[in-house]
Amino acid sequence: MTGDPAPQARPTPTAVPELAAGWYVALPSTALAKPRALDLFGRELVAWRDGAGRAVVMPRYCPHLSASLALGKVVDGHLRCRFHHWRFDGSGTCTRVPGARRIPETAHRRTYPVIERYGFVWAWYGGDEPMYPLPDFPALESQRDRYATYRFSHTTPASPRRVLENAFDFSHFTTLHGVKSARSLDLTMLTDPAAAAENGPPIDAEVWAGARLASRELQLPRALTALGIEGKSFALLVDGWTGGQRLTFFLDGKVVAKELLGITPVSRGRTVFQGWSLVRRSGRVWRDAPTYLAYRAQHLLGTREDLMIYRHAQETHSGVPVKNDHGVLKFRKLYQTWVERAQRAEHDGTART
Repeated sequence: MTGDPAPQARPTPTAVPELAAGWYVALPSTALAKPRALDLFGRELVAWRDGAGRAVVMPRYCPHLSASLALGKVVDGHLRCRFHHWRFDGSGTCTRVPGARRIPETAHRRTYPVIERYGFVWAWYGGDEPMYPLPDFPALESQRDRYATYRFSHTTPASPRRVLENAFDFSHFTTLHGVKSARSLDLTMLTDPAAAAENGPPIDAEVWAGARLASRELQLPRALTALGIEGKSFALLVDGWTGGQRLTFFLDGKVVAKELLGITPVSRGRTVFQGWSLVRRSGRVWRDAPTYLAYRAQHLLGTREDLMIYRHAQETHSGVPVKNDHGVLKFRKLYQTWVERAQRAEHDGTART
């Protein structure tokens, strides 16, 4: 008699090459009702909540006989391994080994710095201590009632750097996305984080990259012009860090929408970019509903076009740069400095086990 076929083993994630130090989205907060296996940074991790409800991210396998701690249970605020009931607290310290008089030092696990904001658990990559704070995004906190919001999440084989540099590649807005205007688009790389104040409080200058994309006499769909949106001027204000970005879209000098983008580096060849889009309310329902739908449809269309490019592109640092690539090249230079910081920090702290 033939039995059921053996289940296929999950592929082991491979290391993410040249990943910059930074804050990254680990998973949505709502996904952490119980211990959960997590592939992040090309590592097999486990995420769970301690007795105070704080999120914890640490290596997945029990140091005893390598059982998955994602199969465990939180008991008295500690994560208990299902196999032999070893327990770990929120700092990764092994607190109980049944039958043992003393707990071996090698039983302890290193945890990742985490912070929970904007509906996500963010984890720090690049050593044991964050090198800068997670940037603020007031539109999702004190200003949230001004916007209609929705979440987005997309998976791509592109690297985190490629996804982030896309916002600084202003020429692709016309060639790929078909943005049309009477005057050419103009990208200005910003030099002071305070110049992006519309997005939120200044980001740490060492890790910050900001730009303003602007044009005039934008050719808008009739559905928008019928609502009184003329498109005489257009601007995109983007600033960010090595693991995400904040964006504000303007039409006719007024805020139309904002976005918070977070990167999840799962493993080599697998990146998730996710976050929030927020469409500004005017207080007039007859106008707000179609504006929201139009923005969301355009956002999805543009993302699909980017995903097509990502899916078939070669990951490389080389190329034949031209004048219009100045924003991309500047961002790549910044990103590389934080790749080197991560490499030094991870080496100094040794591999996480």
